[in-house]
Amino acid sequence: MTDKKQAKKAKMGRPTDWTPELGEVIRQKMEEGLSLAAAAAECGIHRQRVYDWEKRHPDFADTIKLARVQRQAFLERRLLKAEQGPVVTSTIFALKNAAGEDWREKQEIEHSGETTQHHKMSWREMAGLKDKE
Repeated sequence: MTDKKQAKKAKMGRPTDWTPELGEVIRQKMEEGLSLAAAAAECGIHRQRVYDWEKRHPDFADTIKLARVQRQAFLERRLLKAEQGPVVTSTIFALKNAAGEDWREKQEIEHSGETTQHHKMSWREMAGLKDKE
């Protein structure tokens, strides 16, 4: 393929409508508590386009990383101020999904060295074994 054909092929495809200002608008919306999908939708774009822009524009990727932690801070502040009830439950749910690294219930622990496997039994199973003796 000639250089001209390669250049023409490289120019084909959907032109980007990304701007740094749009990244700032998304960041502000997420700082107010919106998810990435909701913030993108309010800007008239699909979240997949945001993911594509993150790959192509390092500055935009940094803006979105900041937006994610700012949303987490918003949700944590809301949780601290909330009374018991639906706001608490929905905020915890949002935090587990938005900030799983900090809010997941399941902890992953690395272990090196030998391990021994044990069979887990319920109390009823253990009682059944005792009755067989």
